[in-house]
Formats: sequence, C-alpha cells, structure tokens
Amino acid sequence: MSNRNRAAAAVSFKFVLIVAAALALTGCALVIFGCVFEAQSQLDLLRASGPAAVDAYLAHVDSHQLSFAAFMFESVSGHGYADGAFLQGVGFWFVFVLTPLSAALLLAERWLGSRYRSVSLRLSVAH
Repeated sequence: MSNRNRAAAAVSFKFVLIVAAALALTGCALVIFGCVFEAQSQLDLLRASGPAAVDAYLAHVDSHQLSFAAFMFESVSGHGYADGAFLQGVGFWFVFVLTPLSAALLLAERWLGSRYRSVSLRLSVAH
C-alpha cells in the first residue's frame, strides 16, 4: 500500500471518529439540556403552585417507571411523562443509536471502498 493510500485510509478513519464524537457530544448536550429543562419546570411548578404540586408531579412521574429502551421510545413518541423527557430521549437516541450506527456505516463504506479499489486494481493489472 502506498503512502497516499495509507493517508487516505487514516483520514477516513479520523473522519469516522470525528463524526461519532460530534454525534455523541450532541447527544450528551441534549440529555443535559433535558435535565436542566426538567429542573426548571419543577422550579416553575414550585413557585406557581407550591410543594404539594411538585410532590404530586413527581409521584405521577415516578409511577410510570419504564425500562431504558421503553423510555427512549416513549420520550420521542410524545408519551413521556416528565417535562424534559423529550430532550433526554432524543439525546439518548443520539448517543446509543445514531453514533454507533453512523460509525458502523462509515466503517463499512470504508471497508467496501478499499475492497473495491483492490479488486479493480487486480483487474486492471490482469488486463
């Protein structure tokens, strides 16, 4: 493999890492913003209606305990019970679904591209 091919392969792997890191950081930021939004909503409820309203809200949210996968689905489908659930759910989708999926697709494209180049090189040498 020539230096040029090695550099192209290294750049594409760096690109995969950059895309995966950007998606993961975006997801983490969305989860944090969802937590902040939830805390702000609880503070607004406390100011407007008092501690009894916050206790009732938290009891309602706690009564709908979901598995992690169910929470991810329910939050983006609009059935989340907490105010910040949508942002948190989208953030978790970014971190646990989009990041690995994009990395796998980019690595598969890189692998298939290198196989295609090696096959076409062998075919051109054979003729």
